[in-house]
Amino acid sequence: MNDVSTGFGSRVGALLIGGCVAIYASAAVADGAALASRVAPLAAQTDSSLGVSPEQRLQEELRVLLLDMIESGAFGQTPSEQISFSIDSPRQRASSLGVLVDSSAGAAAVKGLQVVGTTPGSSASRLGLRSGDVIASVNSVSLAGLGDDANGSARAALVLRDQLESLPDNATIEFELIRDGKPKSISGTLESAWIPALHLTVGDGVAVAAAGQSGGSGSTSAGKGCGRLSIFDVAPRQQNLHAAALINIDGERSPFGGQEVFRLSEGRHVLTVGEKIKAKYLAFNEVFRNSNIKNPYKTLEIDVAPNTTYFLAVRLIQDKRNVWRDGAYWEPVIWSESTEACG
Repeated sequence: MNDVSTGFGSRVGALLIGGCVAIYASAAVADGAALASRVAPLAAQTDSSLGVSPEQRLQEELRVLLLDMIESGAFGQTPSEQISFSIDSPRQRASSLGVLVDSSAGAAAVKGLQVVGTTPGSSASRLGLRSGDVIASVNSVSLAGLGDDANGSARAALVLRDQLESLPDNATIEFELIRDGKPKSISGTLESAWIPALHLTVGDGVAVAAAGQSGGSGSTSAGKGCGRLSIFDVAPRQQNLHAAALINIDGERSPFGGQEVFRLSEGRHVLTVGEKIKAKYLAFNEVFRNSNIKNPYKTLEIDVAPNTTYFLAVRLIQDKRNVWRDGAYWEPVIWSESTEACG
């Protein structure tokens, strides 16, 4: 999340629902209409970028993002010539509503989420959502008076996002609004987009786990080929899949340093895995969760085939989501595979 300072006093948040970006703008404003006037230049900037090729636009945005990460210390003291990592993501569906809402705090969403603006051509714009509307409910799920989330933002924004993520392709979506002080209902079809499979390498090559170079002490029937293991968190939450923490490979912990893709030799490998399930999905608090200190990790054996990437996640077991002892509520899984060359 980036803080965009405009030189004003108080801080108001706007969350882009259906995407991966949260925008926080400093502004001393009394209502959503005033805040919307500050969001308008963002929409204009988006329109102006349509004249460049997708490759040029993506390259420029990646350059800005990497510069921000370097300046913020995300890579620590690693010299730029030594920064190397790879991001792999399978083809995935994205249900994007395209609405900016005031998610600064629960107090800002007592009656529901206030709409700050919509992105041009989005589902929100097509459905008729507009600045100043207050979204009181979505598909009969109330967004009013839900208070703050763990970060102090409006919990209603998370509820709205979860509702969108759970909908199938071309699902009907219904909003109960407050517009100009009066109740109003709108409905329509939420259009989904498919994001193509992604393989992005930053730096001179793929960061390699030490265990993957030698095959690891736990490797058996090792061949000459290699595959990859990805812990990049793109697992679909509607399938009860969540982020995994990779602790070691074949009993050997490498200086992972934030890398998310690992090259492994062909053959069997043993992974030690931890869970990174967000607290909102669990039926118990962090005190119980952290009490399982004797055995917080689980192992998973995988047979790596040549030129195959394996996507690691953890599955939340729904009928045991309140059983915190011995970590009964989760298990490590390979949830997806893709074929790609591994040199």
